[in-house]
Amino acid sequence: MQFLTFGADDTANAFAHLSDAELDRLSFGVIQIDASGTILMFNDAEAGITGQAKRAAVGKNFFTEVAICTNESGFRGRFDAGVKAGALNVLFEWHLAGEAMPRVLVHMTKAARGDRYWICTKRL
Repeated sequence: MQFLTFGADDTANAFAHLSDAELDRLSFGVIQIDASGTILMFNDAEAGITGQAKRAAVGKNFFTEVAICTNESGFRGRFDAGVKAGALNVLFEWHLAGEAMPRVLVHMTKAARGDRYWICTKRL
């Protein structure tokens, strides 16, 4: 059994070896997107945090269709800057939009392979 720590520097490498079912068993939210923000993978924990259905989220744009509150400089700006620099690895707090939505710790990092990126979230 492999243990993953939220926010660890080697997260992207560890995720590369996990199946969708294994990603679904993680205790924190995991989303994989491409450089334009299209959701490629959305795990069960993220569905629980955001209230978004997994199947409905995959294929949509994370910033403009699923998590609209992230489509601003404090979140998307960090993502775009990291993608442009070729070195995305940032950790910060964010409050999801909506009165009942939680504050989360966010870790965004480049995937180990390809033009893909991981967004991990953990309730605070």
